[in-house]
Amino acid sequence: MSANTFRGISLKKIFLLLFIFLLAGTTKGNGRDSLFVTQYNQTIYYNSDTIFSNYVEKGFEKAIDDLYEYYEDVFFHLSDEGKKTELAKMRDMAKTMKSKSLENEVVLLENLCLPENNEEQILHKAEKLKSLIKESARNSNLLIEIRSMEALFDLHWRSMNYAKAFHQIHLLEKRLQDISDDVCMCRGQVYFRIGEAYYFFRDYEKAIPYLRKAIGPAQHYCDRANLNALNLIGSYFNLKGESDSAQYYFRQAYNSYDKVKSRSVFDAMSLSNLGHTFVKKGDYDEAIPYYRAGLAYILINSDYERASDVTLGLANCYLAKGDTRKTKQLIDSTLLFINRSGNVNLNRALYPLMSKYYAKTGNIRQAEAFLDSAVIVNERYLEKYNNLHVLRAEQEVFEAESAAKDDELKYQQEKFNDRLIYGGVIISLIFTAFVVMVILYRRNKKAYRALVQKNQIWAETEAVYAANAGNSNTSKENSNEPDEEDKKLMQQVYELIKQEKIFKDLDLTLDSLSKRMNVNRNYLSKAINKTTGKNFNAYINEYRIKEAIKIMSGEKSNLLSIDAIALEVGFGNRTSFYQSFKKITGLSPSDFRNNKVNKKEDTDFDE
Repeated sequence: MSANTFRGISLKKIFLLLFIFLLAGTTKGNGRDSLFVTQYNQTIYYNSDTIFSNYVEKGFEKAIDDLYEYYEDVFFHLSDEGKKTELAKMRDMAKTMKSKSLENEVVLLENLCLPENNEEQILHKAEKLKSLIKESARNSNLLIEIRSMEALFDLHWRSMNYAKAFHQIHLLEKRLQDISDDVCMCRGQVYFRIGEAYYFFRDYEKAIPYLRKAIGPAQHYCDRANLNALNLIGSYFNLKGESDSAQYYFRQAYNSYDKVKSRSVFDAMSLSNLGHTFVKKGDYDEAIPYYRAGLAYILINSDYERASDVTLGLANCYLAKGDTRKTKQLIDSTLLFINRSGNVNLNRALYPLMSKYYAKTGNIRQAEAFLDSAVIVNERYLEKYNNLHVLRAEQEVFEAESAAKDDELKYQQEKFNDRLIYGGVIISLIFTAFVVMVILYRRNKKAYRALVQKNQIWAETEAVYAANAGNSNTSKENSNEPDEEDKKLMQQVYELIKQEKIFKDLDLTLDSLSKRMNVNRNYLSKAINKTTGKNFNAYINEYRIKEAIKIMSGEKSNLLSIDAIALEVGFGNRTSFYQSFKKITGLSPSDFRNNKVNKKEDTDFDE
């Protein structure tokens, strides 16, 4: 370079180039990578070395949020070469840090990355996952076993092998029964997937119980089962025409305290679903604000599938209001969003709407054409998702279980012939232990049932302090005795509890109640304390527990999950409900339910 050329480069530019060079070297040294994800229309920065290291050092439970976010936002958006690079990096770290758990994670990911573009590839991938399930079961690696079973279900579902998918559901459900929540942290998500599958085939009697099992506060950032289940149960009630119940579940989802990934998308879903309930009732003016609020969230997240559903709902509203101009705009938006998302199933609802629109605008030929298209699309849908798939899956399960039972019987017979004497001794010991256990069980059962009956009687009784709240003969000698003002306040509280059941309000606090009664919170707190000997929370929780006991004492209460009952009576989460129930009744909710005494059984029990 000549001297003149060098003089032409300013000192400022030289320092800028040097800074960029150093910055690039530092970034590379930190192992920070980036990926432009078309679905999100943004560049994602990630450091997989740190994620893998945390997995090894802290375990799956502590690393689950970072790991699943990495899989969802980065790994499965990478090219095939990019995935191979990440897998090699993970495997090297597993060897360096001597981590068997990370090595197992690599094996699972390698199976998930296998292609599934044709029937041969799908069968190969399915066999590899089955082998991994068996190997994990042999090695007691429950975490990989359950995740592999879920992956196999997903594979069958994506490839529309619904019979095999439902067969896998049965196996997955049976396996979950033997595993605790500590091992299977994604239990709620699995139950939601099972319920969603049955819901897809309109088998609501099987779907709803599984969806109820999925209800509960999110355990980690990637746990969206609670929000998904609440919205789907709400959709079920909306389908049945029970708008109040539908709104209850949609509002529960919207007001949930779950801090999860893509929370704004779920808020949008809840708002849109509330719009659907108002449309179902014909309240189009009420529906429109909910739809528009939901659509704003959805478009921010580029979720065109849900956007198509919302714009279709808005189009229905404006057509019912007679605004054909806005209806046409929204129909065009719906078509655009369907094209971007591939949500062609929505055409079953869109074509009838377009037929009505063209009929209303006088274009009879177009109206008839879209009506014919609606009939064709609906027939194809029904043919595609016939319930025979489910029946075939159940038949496969029956055949598989029958074959397994036959093999087990043969094995037991051979073993019995070889070890007859030892078998007899073992059977005798087991029988003796069984008799002892039965005796102890009956004693415990009787004690539990007595305690349950005592609590059922208590739940039906009125509180003495409430009944005597108006009594003016209370002694004034003790300063801790309630005065007349205390008693009047408590009578008002008691009326609100008995008539409006205010204790069911999840947001009920001493402040909110005092504002409602237009009284100073300290006066109200003092009245409760002096009249009942309890603080505000203990007083309200007592009524909640009484209500829970009444619900669980009903003959059909087993159809409700414990979490659903907790929400119904006013508890915001499972933990506080369990603690209060145990403290007040001496039993856990599960023990109470398992030992409840029906009215028909009272006579036999007393004997």
